[in-house]
Amino acid sequence: DKAAAKPAGTGAAQPRALSAGSLLVLTLLTATALVVLCGLGFWQVKRMGEKQAFLTRLAEQARTTPAPLPEPARWAGLDLDAADLTRVSLAGTWLPRSTATVRVALPEPKPGTRSVGGFGRYLVTAMRLDNGAVVLVNRGFAPEPSVAALPAPTGRADLVGILRKSEKPNSFTPVANPATRDFHVRDPKGIAAALNLSAAPFLVEAERQPGALALPVGTDIAELIARIPNNHLPYALTWFGLAATLAGVFIVFVRAGRRPRDE
Repeated sequence: DKAAAKPAGTGAAQPRALSAGSLLVLTLLTATALVVLCGLGFWQVKRMGEKQAFLTRLAEQARTTPAPLPEPARWAGLDLDAADLTRVSLAGTWLPRSTATVRVALPEPKPGTRSVGGFGRYLVTAMRLDNGAVVLVNRGFAPEPSVAALPAPTGRADLVGILRKSEKPNSFTPVANPATRDFHVRDPKGIAAALNLSAAPFLVEAERQPGALALPVGTDIAELIARIPNNHLPYALTWFGLAATLAGVFIVFVRAGRRPRDE
């Protein structure tokens, strides 16, 4: 009987050996994918070094003596990327009825630490400097239930703060409401327009006084630096891991495809 003489298992479909053309195409596609994946991994390593250098620069700036706020004549040509997060000193008079809010969600404070967090707002108030120019000052953070009860500042103030460039919204950022002076990013141009003012193209975040938690709570530069993520190493390992996995799958597939049929 021919059916009985047929070896067991020969009825199952057998994989064909890879042809030279198929192997070449597969090799080119895999090599291209490996180049892309490894390129992304090395790019993340590069970004990790840049981010670490940036964080180191911020930590060094936090220990420096605050410099006077740049003169208004320099504002138009100021390199805001380089000036961002530098310590500055300024003096002037608070402008009445010139406060806007920026909604924000800060990380919840760790137990036992003197900090604040959760949902709330930054309170941004305009200050007229002694030279007549106007700067927007982020006076600090207040939890949402406390915002309405906080009085507006009046009179003269001498401050030390951190210069901040404009914050860019993303596709998930809610639309601002200039009519109610309610914003979702630090946007000095938009806030100044809502206040009917011509102001500096940056904000100054008032520094928190040591041990002080009076609302609104000013910025602690050490906490601010700690909140800046540096997750590039896990991303790099992910890309390199995908590249290694792809190479392993390619090798196994090619070896299996080159076996003789009867094997």
